[in-house]
Amino acid sequence: MPSKLYEQLSHEGKVLVDQAMERLDPWYDPERGLVGMQHRTRRFYGARPSLYYALGLMLLDAPDCVEKTEKIIHAVIDMQIDAPTEIFHGVYRHDGAPMPSSGVLDYRRLGLYGRYYADCFYERLADAFRLNLKHTPELADQAGKIEEILRKSLFESTPVVWSTYEPNSREFVLMCFAMLLEHFSDRLSSACVLSMEQSARKALVGAVERSSTNFSPLNTNIQCMHVFELDYFGTRLKIPQYREYALKYANEMLTRYRKHHAAAEFNSPTYCSVDLATLGFWRRYGSRDELRQLGAELEAGIWRDMMEFYNPALRNFCGPYSRAYELDHRIHTSFNAMLYWALGEERYPWHDWSFESTSNPLMVLGSICIPEDAQEAVFAPKEDVDVFHQFRELSERGDPDHNDALCTATGWISPRLMIGALAGSENPSHQLHPLVIFWRCGEEIGTVKLLRCWPNGGMHHMHTVYFNGVSRKKHIDMDIHTDVNRDVKYFYEIECPGAASSVIAPDAWQLPGLTLHIASKAPVPTVEIISDRVIRVCYLAEVEKPETMRMHFSMDAELQD
Repeated sequence: MPSKLYEQLSHEGKVLVDQAMERLDPWYDPERGLVGMQHRTRRFYGARPSLYYALGLMLLDAPDCVEKTEKIIHAVIDMQIDAPTEIFHGVYRHDGAPMPSSGVLDYRRLGLYGRYYADCFYERLADAFRLNLKHTPELADQAGKIEEILRKSLFESTPVVWSTYEPNSREFVLMCFAMLLEHFSDRLSSACVLSMEQSARKALVGAVERSSTNFSPLNTNIQCMHVFELDYFGTRLKIPQYREYALKYANEMLTRYRKHHAAAEFNSPTYCSVDLATLGFWRRYGSRDELRQLGAELEAGIWRDMMEFYNPALRNFCGPYSRAYELDHRIHTSFNAMLYWALGEERYPWHDWSFESTSNPLMVLGSICIPEDAQEAVFAPKEDVDVFHQFRELSERGDPDHNDALCTATGWISPRLMIGALAGSENPSHQLHPLVIFWRCGEEIGTVKLLRCWPNGGMHHMHTVYFNGVSRKKHIDMDIHTDVNRDVKYFYEIECPGAASSVIAPDAWQLPGLTLHIASKAPVPTVEIISDRVIRVCYLAEVEKPETMRMHFSMDAELQD
């Protein structure tokens, strides 16, 4: 019989929990005590989906739910690293990941500038290494493999954020621990409760060290979780300095936000949906009025920012995106679930399964509040609308004194076509999407996005590539400046039904339902057919051909009936 907490959920909240549990239940491995999600040829066991499953078990009061939940909790805690002198203290490892190297990185003495210059030094070293391999005939064919050995050796000898440990794992795990403790501690054993509290203490020590030193900058979604957890566990564990730090940090977040009315990951459906879901926890569980009010202000502001770029006809957000995974927000965000939950099934019936749907059992324990004007924007048609917004980005691996470049996002929205471009970004992340096009392609949606990678397909962070684009009605201009001492492949990835049948000519791309008229100053492109639905139009910037290191594209979009 479902718990009282489940019964108190709205109909939509119950549907979202049930939807998640239907997927998660077959993935649970009782021997491991973890949820294992299939990816290609192997299963990956993760702390996050496992804890979402544990919350769902307790909400549904499923058979043996306490026994299963405690097994999951202990399995996750077993993945935590206890290394008080290391920057990765308190993180939770990924399944099968080796321990990061200890005793080799004194991050306090190294400092932010040392970290930045170490990054730059390694990148220059790798660039020079590759060029030398390229001009060594007996090794040229093996250059890619040899460089991968160099990278592998780096990761085995030095802790490298995102490659050998994930600092954000602390915040994601503690969100679930907080809700298990808040709502179900009376059903869990005292030993399990104590283990969670001790694990949370350890995680928070490492998390505070990270945020206070800024050794590895926090994105907005992690900042939101960080504040909530400091306040929640500061209260529960009677650590007043954590509560004070949470309030101070929240005020600093709002001060930065108010300058441009924008989060650092501006117009990012993936990240902003996590921001919004987490800010609901500030409002529902915050220990003081000021924190709850700050959360409400930031939540309302981000909803309004996002709806400015929302196109109801295509049910997607117009680009550009400072950070994104897939373009179609239905694939990798919680936005549809949040709108379904907030607006109700009658007004907004869509709640497609996405990669983020596993978090539904956590999300519905928070709160959601969409401003009236933002609710109206979910449905109000946009016809021939220009959008413009400036924001300060976060360049995680940038110069600590200059890692917040002022960016300008421009877009144009109509019912069947929308385009967007970004100017001013210095973000080396491979998640940057500086040029984006959506169009109605029959009953489906077609997309074009501009990305970058190494010629071998690797998409590691890059210092530095500058994109400067601007969009207006049916038109985009984009300049690319490559300031990297190695070859870089730029490609326009086109996804739509029948993309492989497109006709790509130097002056026009004839795509199903859309023609892009092209004027460019760029090398001759090559076309890669990835599948019937996906092709890439690729341009290579070569170090030994300086004229290719700067490119310009001018595009005019014409819909076809």
